[in-house]
Amino acid sequence: MSVTSLPRPIYSTVAILLMIWMVDLAIAQDVDVEKDSRYCALAWMQNSAEYRLLTEQTYRAALLQLQVGLQDPHWSADEVQLAVGGFEHKQPAIILDCDETVLDNSAYNARRVSAGEEYTTESWNDWCQEAKATAVPGSLDFVNAAKSLGVKIFFITNRRDVVKDATIKNLKELGFPASQGNVLTKNPEQGRGDDKVSRRAMVAKNHRIVLLIGDSMSDLCSGMDSGNLEERNQVASEKRAMLGSRWIMLPNPVYGGWQRALPSGEKALKLSR
Repeated sequence: MSVTSLPRPIYSTVAILLMIWMVDLAIAQDVDVEKDSRYCALAWMQNSAEYRLLTEQTYRAALLQLQVGLQDPHWSADEVQLAVGGFEHKQPAIILDCDETVLDNSAYNARRVSAGEEYTTESWNDWCQEAKATAVPGSLDFVNAAKSLGVKIFFITNRRDVVKDATIKNLKELGFPASQGNVLTKNPEQGRGDDKVSRRAMVAKNHRIVLLIGDSMSDLCSGMDSGNLEERNQVASEKRAMLGSRWIMLPNPVYGGWQRALPSGEKALKLSR
């Protein structure tokens, strides 16, 4: 039996489904991944020796700084804790961001590029629920070394409460010490917004924060959510002394708060210095 010999209602349905399939196929064939602004950054993160060596190097440097900080009871990586004082006899702790700091989500972004789609909260939450992120090279060795030195581990992430259980599962399956108590997710309605100050204060209440580790300056301090490039660069300059000693930052060329402050088009390119 040919398609055209089918009863008219069925024939019409088949024709519509076939047209939808052909449109979807055409859209998929039209995606030129190399033209996506994320392509080169993702390809570098997923394939280059340099990215792996750079993150491993960063975590080795972090361990050296952790050992220095543990020897000095007056050392804290938290600016509020430093200003208030009284932390010298508290248990030492480190705070790490999750995404692109200990969890490699490049597969999520690669999927979006392949499909010609941008980030959405819904697709991101679906990815988090899969609990399939891999470990950023060097991160697990560092965390295990920190634990062996008697340091308490905390993860402060801007993943939302709705994916907290899945995030803990992902971390634990990779070997990280993760629990309801040390994975602090975001919930603006409960005072845990994008700015991580309130959650760092929760840790600082009973711990001396020796290191802060992230892939964005906003993981380390306030004032970096500005969409003004000069303001962001000014804050970064003021905080320079903390970077590389009490604050450790990993590379993330795919996304971050810096994108909101970039000039548009060729204005972002400097043809001379």
